[in-house]
Amino acid sequence: MFVSRRKYRELAADYERVREQRDDARRSERAALTALRTAAGEFTTTDDTLNRIRLARLADAIRFTTRIHRLVRVVARLRTDVAAAERQTARALAAYDNAVGLDAPALDHGAAWQSRREDKPRKAVAS
Repeated sequence: MFVSRRKYRELAADYERVREQRDDARRSERAALTALRTAAGEFTTTDDTLNRIRLARLADAIRFTTRIHRLVRVVARLRTDVAAAERQTARALAAYDNAVGLDAPALDHGAAWQSRREDKPRKAVAS
């Protein structure tokens, strides 16, 4: 079949245009694949970092929970020790009061007299 020179040039131009489109499409495909691989790598890195952070926070929470439980036990023991020391002090003070006679009923009766006695020194009131 005979092809004219003009038709041949048109077909050759069409062929070159299609070839350039194909090459552009291949370059775009390679660029898209490169971008996809880069994004996937960044996502994987970010995901790994996020997982490490989550695991570190979880480990911290477990450590802090353990510390809190330990501190609660220590505080409970210290409160028991303080209560025991307060009871012991109260018993010692009661024994001292009994030994020196400060728990005598006559002292209670004299307390009212002390507050209203005549020779009690009064504080000067500044006017």
